[in-house]
This record gives sequence, structure tokens and C-alpha cells, in this order.
Amino acid sequence: MKRIAILSSSVRTGRLSHRVALYLQHYLTANELAETEILDLKAYDFPLFEERFAFLPNPSGKVIDFTERFVAADALIIVTPVYNASFPAALKNVIDLYLQEWRRQPVAVVSVTSGKVPGIATVQQLQALLLKLGALVVPMLCTVISAGETFDEKGTAASPAATEKLLRPMIDELLWLTGKTGE
Repeated sequence: MKRIAILSSSVRTGRLSHRVALYLQHYLTANELAETEILDLKAYDFPLFEERFAFLPNPSGKVIDFTERFVAADALIIVTPVYNASFPAALKNVIDLYLQEWRRQPVAVVSVTSGKVPGIATVQQLQALLLKLGALVVPMLCTVISAGETFDEKGTAASPAATEKLLRPMIDELLWLTGKTGE
């Protein structure tokens, strides 16, 4: 079974995007689609990195742990809130920590907003950045709106059928891409 890491990228108090990360973890596991784990940037509490991982003279235990989990994953789903029509600095900080590690890594991006306007620009910015780094990016524009009404704190969807209809096509594309990249 493939291993998918779900990167929960918000570090703010009351974050809604983490609810979507929890939903994805439960959904993938319950449907036996993949083994999953959440790489929660809030839990890692990284400082600003001054260099890429490959050049860090003494990476911390947290950085080594995160890197090992990131590299061991067959694919990654980045769940990001929309911050000023973009994505969080904490996520950019971690993306910039790696270079070779992104090469040929299957990645899907999900943006999350509290309102009714989807985070299309956020998804597109991340997709362009990840493509530039050599990642294999699912091209779908996957956005979750009204996340506070759609998911509870444990990641349970208010409407499981509607949520599956929204997220399952992205999941299927990522799983297909992951299957195509297996050796």
C-alpha cells in the first residue's frame, strides 16, 4: 500500500485547514487507499531556515524527523489555508528547505478558506512553485470553501457525500500518479 504524507501547513490558532488534513487522513485510511500520516507544521514549530537541508551543518532532530517522513512518503498532499491570496510563510519555509527531495515527488494541493471564495490562486501558485522544483503535480484545482461549516475540529465532514465528491477526484489522480511513479 502506498504511503501518503499530508502536510498541514497552517500554524495559526483556530486553523481550519488542519480539519481538512484530518479528514483526508481518515478518508484515505478508512477506505484503505493508502497509509497516511500528517506532517503538522504547527507541531514541528520550525525556525526560519537559513539554508537548504542538504547544507545544514547540524540539523535539529525535528528537521531530521520531518525530512525522513517526507522522503519516505510515496506522495504528498499539501493542505494550505489561503493567506492574502497566497499561502503561509511556514509552508514556503519548508518548501525551500528542500530541492532534490522534491524531484519526481507526486504532490496534490488543496486550499482551504473560511469564506465562500475558493483559493484558486493559492493552488496555482503552489503548483507552479512545485513544478519548478521538479515535483509531479496533480493539475486539479482542489479548493475547500466554508471550512468552518464543512468540517468539525476532528475533521468530520458535515456532508460526507459532498465532501467525497469534491476531494475524491484529486485523491484518485494522486493515487494514479503515484502508481505510475513506483519502481
